[in-house]
Amino acid sequence: MAGHVALIGLADINSQRRMVHGRRLHCHDDDVIIPGYLDGYEPPFLRSPLVDGSGLMSHALFWPAFLSTVGGSASAPDAFNVDPADLEQIVDAFLGPCRWPVFSLPLLGHRRLHVIMRNFEDDGGVDYVLNPGSGDASIPLAAMEGHFRGPAFAWPEVVAAAHQPDKNHAPAERLLLLIPACADTNRPHEAVDLVAEALTALGARSHVRQVSEELLNSRRYWTQCQWADIDDVLVGLGSHVYRRHGGELSLEQLRLIADTLQPSGTTEHQ
Repeated sequence: MAGHVALIGLADINSQRRMVHGRRLHCHDDDVIIPGYLDGYEPPFLRSPLVDGSGLMSHALFWPAFLSTVGGSASAPDAFNVDPADLEQIVDAFLGPCRWPVFSLPLLGHRRLHVIMRNFEDDGGVDYVLNPGSGDASIPLAAMEGHFRGPAFAWPEVVAAAHQPDKNHAPAERLLLLIPACADTNRPHEAVDLVAEALTALGARSHVRQVSEELLNSRRYWTQCQWADIDDVLVGLGSHVYRRHGGELSLEQLRLIADTLQPSGTTEHQ
């Protein structure tokens, strides 16, 4: 599983229902339907491995685990005053080969952003995809793995999407779920402060600026990316970006993504 990088090496990935601090770690049993996402797997899945990860998101150890693994921040456990060894069991739940946690955010227009722990044998990774809400196939935004694709978002899109209506997640939670797939050469200096404020809101007590910088400047996959308006749609200029002009996504899909993330259509990228 080349794609898991920092997730590899933690013991016993089959133990998904261990007890941590008296609480049972598990995903909700509800299956998650993401049109088209599981197409192409051989052999085909007899039952979808996608499960609702909101139960994990509500756990006290979720953010130090998510930010240190998916986000690549080595300082995240210290920031939340957590021993890294205490995260092993929740990361085990992230990595269940038969149950792939999906962390989802509602977006405007009945669309949803999904972060999927893709625990397929020998092809593991973390996928960011957009469900367009129309019944059409989901649209890939980023794949965090050995053969990575991304980034998925420009900085203004992350800020705008974080503040979209959501009865279950605060803007701080939405921001931190999106940050690992964001890279932007035009990111403002105050971005570090904004991410640090989100970390503090979710319980971090020290090293918040250090964690913020690690999240924003991670080079595990892509470097900072330029974004530009081409044909009146925001696209990434990196060679590994799904959202590039003339790539596999249609112009209609590129517009749908941009309009969903930043409905005002305003952007600092000219």
